[in-house]
Amino acid sequence: MQVCSQRGVIGLGLTRKGCPAPVKPIRPARRAINVVACSADKQDTRIFRRTVADSAFWERHRTEDRYTKNLLSMIQSRIIMNLYRPLSWVLSVAVVVGLYETARDQGTLDPNIFPEFLLANPQPQMLTSFAVSLLLSARTSQSYDRWWEARKVWGGILNRVRDVTTQCAVFFPEDQQLLRQACGRWTIAFTRALHAHLQDNVDVKGHLRDVLSASEMEMLLNSQHRVVKSLSVLAEVIKQAPMNPLQQQMMMTNVQFFYDALGMCERIYRTPMPLVYTRHTSRFLMIWLTTLPFGLWTQFHWATIPICLLVGSLLLGIDEIGVQIEEPFGVLPLDAICTRAELDARQVLNESGLASEYAETLVIGEQKHSNGLNGAKQPWEVATKVGASR
Repeated sequence: MQVCSQRGVIGLGLTRKGCPAPVKPIRPARRAINVVACSADKQDTRIFRRTVADSAFWERHRTEDRYTKNLLSMIQSRIIMNLYRPLSWVLSVAVVVGLYETARDQGTLDPNIFPEFLLANPQPQMLTSFAVSLLLSARTSQSYDRWWEARKVWGGILNRVRDVTTQCAVFFPEDQQLLRQACGRWTIAFTRALHAHLQDNVDVKGHLRDVLSASEMEMLLNSQHRVVKSLSVLAEVIKQAPMNPLQQQMMMTNVQFFYDALGMCERIYRTPMPLVYTRHTSRFLMIWLTTLPFGLWTQFHWATIPICLLVGSLLLGIDEIGVQIEEPFGVLPLDAICTRAELDARQVLNESGLASEYAETLVIGEQKHSNGLNGAKQPWEVATKVGASR
């Protein structure tokens, strides 16, 4: 078989003359492009939901004018903006129903030819409204449970990072500074690797440039599973450190927790709520909102349009919140948690010598009374006696 090459591309589809037939470029469907663009916009808005609370945040959160501010900012809500397409459909149906019924009433459309589609009795919508509320409440409740579970997992990771680095500083001998620092580095690398494992567009190399050496960075980036690699290296570092078996077991317990945390995060990330539930909720809600103008027009007339738009915004907003927090790692402030873990780990390891010297001076001072207090009572001893006298 003759193989022809044009413009550097080798093709095997031959014409009669042995030359490859021209291949028409595959054009991506416009609908697919729009869906991807819409999904990208939604993904971008998730960044703004990664809230890290502090005292100023809670003070603003409890203000009395929060109701007015939230109501006035409803149009600017990212949840509402994400609902542009379904709300446009609800609005369009309400407008079409209004124009159609107005034209029939005014005689523009012959009532004998064009039938009336209004619901004479809104009882069907009233009977199914409880099902809408049940589906939405169950949806948001399950999604919140997933979000809170993910947050608890990452809270445990932060605590165990502090625990591991403290154990490195205390259990590792003073002459094993290389192992001690390696333990801290790979603990930090684990958090950053897990962060990148759960969120897109995370620059692992940039975050770890000042943490890992060039050879360590290459070893991590070339591994098939970076999170597992960081934990396996951390376990080997702990294994090589000269300490008693009990101390080693305590540190390996924390490594085991990191593995468990990885498994829990992957379970949440890779297992969404049953798709049949999500799809049925969306279909049920859209059908219910589509039929809403037919039941309201007789009583509210042109006020049906803003009523349908408002009701649609509220109900679709509840469903959208459930969808957004169903995958919790996109809305959790993982970067802030990893940064906090890195800062705490660096502080523990860099100041371990100062803490050790301070503890030694306390022992020496207890023996020789040379701690500079000249026998004076410690502040907590005085406070204890004052509290006891009360």
